[in-house]
Amino acid sequence: MTTPDQRAALLSRLAELPPERREALLGLARDRDAGRTWPLSFGQERLWFLSRFDPADTTYHTPWCVRLRGPVDADGIAAAFTRVAERHHVLRTRFRLAGDRPVQVVVPAGPVAVERSDVTGDPAPAVVEFVNRPFDLEAGPPLRVALMRLAGEDFILCVVLHHIVVDGWSLDVLMRELAECYAAHREGRRPLLAELPTQYTDVAAEDRSRAESEDTAHLDHWTRTLAGAPVLDLPADHPRPARWTGRGGQESLLVPDEVITRLEGVARQQRCTLFMALLAAYQATLGLAAGQRDLCVGVPVAGRNRVELEPLIGYFATTLALRADLSGDPTFRELLKRTRLAVFRGLQHAEVPFERILGALRLPRDLSRPPLLQAMFNLHNLPKGDLLRTAMADLAVEVYPMPPAGRTKAEISVDVWRGPEGLGGVLDYSSDLFSAGTARRLVRAFTDVVERAGADPDLRLSDLRGV
Repeated sequence: MTTPDQRAALLSRLAELPPERREALLGLARDRDAGRTWPLSFGQERLWFLSRFDPADTTYHTPWCVRLRGPVDADGIAAAFTRVAERHHVLRTRFRLAGDRPVQVVVPAGPVAVERSDVTGDPAPAVVEFVNRPFDLEAGPPLRVALMRLAGEDFILCVVLHHIVVDGWSLDVLMRELAECYAAHREGRRPLLAELPTQYTDVAAEDRSRAESEDTAHLDHWTRTLAGAPVLDLPADHPRPARWTGRGGQESLLVPDEVITRLEGVARQQRCTLFMALLAAYQATLGLAAGQRDLCVGVPVAGRNRVELEPLIGYFATTLALRADLSGDPTFRELLKRTRLAVFRGLQHAEVPFERILGALRLPRDLSRPPLLQAMFNLHNLPKGDLLRTAMADLAVEVYPMPPAGRTKAEISVDVWRGPEGLGGVLDYSSDLFSAGTARRLVRAFTDVVERAGADPDLRLSDLRGV
C-alpha cells in the first residue's frame, strides 16, 4: 500500500517531467485502474443497499445548478466535465455485485454527455424532473449534466450526482476544476490543475483495511453512548406508513442578525461555537415538541482528516450521532455545557463510520423510519468559494436556487448558514408524517428558542417553550 510520503515523492517526480510524458504516464495509470474492482466504503455500501432496496428513490441525489450568461460553449462544457471525470475515477465508477459483496468498478475514461434543451417559461419543473430521474448505478455513470437554454445567451447548467460518489465538500472541488477546465478549453491551453495525490477508490480500500485491523476503542465509545437511545417520537399529523418513503416538504427560516449575534455572545461566554449553541437550541425544540428528555440528532462532518483528501471528489462525509441530555429541566446555559461536551467527545471518535456504529448497535429492524437518527442538523461551513463563484471564463455565473425536489433524508432536518442578514436556512420534513402547518410551527418554535436563549441563557427548558 502506498504511503502519503511515497505518493508525495511520486507526484514530485511527475511534476518534473515534460507535460507530454507526464500525461502519457497518467494515461497508463488510468488504463491500469480501469476494470479493477474496489471495495465500497462503509458509507457507499449503505447507499448502495438503499438504492437496491428502492431503485426509484431519488433522496440521495445531489444537485447543483447555476445560471450562465454569455456566449456559452456547450462543447467546451462537455470537454470540461470529461476532463474532470478523467481525473476523478469515482465519477466514472459502476457499482456491481461480485459474489455476495458490492464492488465499484472504474470504467475507462470517455466523453461526458451534456443534455441540451430549450426551456420556455418557469424552468423549475424541468430542473426538478432532471434531478429526480433515477440513476442506474450498475450500468450507468453516477453523474449527469444538463444545459438548459432559457433565452439567447441565458442558460441553466444543472449537475446531478448520486451521493454515493460525492459530498458537499466535493461540489466545491467539482466547480473549481470545471471552471479551470472550461477556461483552458476556451483559451486553447492545458488546465492548471495539480495532480491528485490519490483516488477515492484507494481511500475506500485503505479505510476498509484499517477498520479490520484497528482496536475497537472508538467503536466502543459509540456503542456505550448510544445504547438504549429512544426513537424521536414527534406528534404526527398522519399515520406512519409501514415503509419509509423519503417523501418530503420544505419550509424556509430566517433569524435576524441582531438575534443571532446575541446567541453568538452567549456561546462565547461558555467557550462554545455558534454551531454548539444552535444545536442545543434545536435539541431543546425537539425535546419540547416530543415531550422527550432523551433523543439523538445526527450531525454531518466532513470526514477529511488528512490534507491529501482535500482535493478529491468522493463520499467522505459521515454522521455523528449526538445524544441530547435534557433531563432535570436544565437552563439553556447548562444544556449548552452538555451539548459542548457531547460534541467534543463525538469529534474525538469521529473516525468510526456511522454505518459501523449502526451494525454494532444491532437495532431492531424498522422499515418505517430512518435507523437511529430521525432528526438531522447542519450548520454549513464547508469550503464554498467556487460554489458561489460569479464568473467562469467569459461567462457570468449565478447560483440557481434548487427548487424543492420533494425528498428528505430524515423525518425532520434543519440546514442553516450564517450570512450578513442573519441566519438563513430550511427545515425539511417528512410529508408522510407532518403537514406544512406543523413544519412552520416547528420553524417558529426553533427561532423562538434561539431568540429567548440568546436574550436570557438562564431560562430553563420549560421556560423556552414558545409556539
